[in-house]
Amino acid sequence: MTTFSRLSLGLALIASAVVQAAPPTETKHLTMAVSSPAVAVAPGGRVSLTLDVTPKPMMHVYAPGQKGFVPISLTIQADPEITTGAVQFPKAEKLRLNPDEAAQLVYSKPIRIAQDVTVAATPAVLDRARTPGATVIVKGTLRYQACDDTICYVPVNVPVAWTIALKPPARVTP
Repeated sequence: MTTFSRLSLGLALIASAVVQAAPPTETKHLTMAVSSPAVAVAPGGRVSLTLDVTPKPMMHVYAPGQKGFVPISLTIQADPEITTGAVQFPKAEKLRLNPDEAAQLVYSKPIRIAQDVTVAATPAVLDRARTPGATVIVKGTLRYQACDDTICYVPVNVPVAWTIALKPPARVTP
């Protein structure tokens, strides 16, 4: 293999690992972007879907585990074509707006939420995976309550979706 061929192969592998991101969605309180896996997945395969959330300046959203407010959450719509694992959130920051109050668990800086998904190996998905360009769409909802230094806003639900490209299952040779 020539040096050029090795370089081309290496660049192709790097490009295949890059995540395909949809255009960001912006709300009054934050910007978010979903990232679908750039590589196709065979039925029975698992991928990690990500959601990058960036609170706007002077805003924070509540982290899971914070009592008394609506914490940020990601809920994936039930679908027989997928199974989901636990949603993974980064470690929360501790924010104390008033010295007399307990610290609150928040995110005021960009975070990445990850959701592991396994594509079902049902007969229907296996059959569809043999068609070039076949996909599975994963739909969900991001829910959060944002606050600034003086006011907490009404909780918001934002629909999100990822596209997972399918590839045929590996052939099993006897």
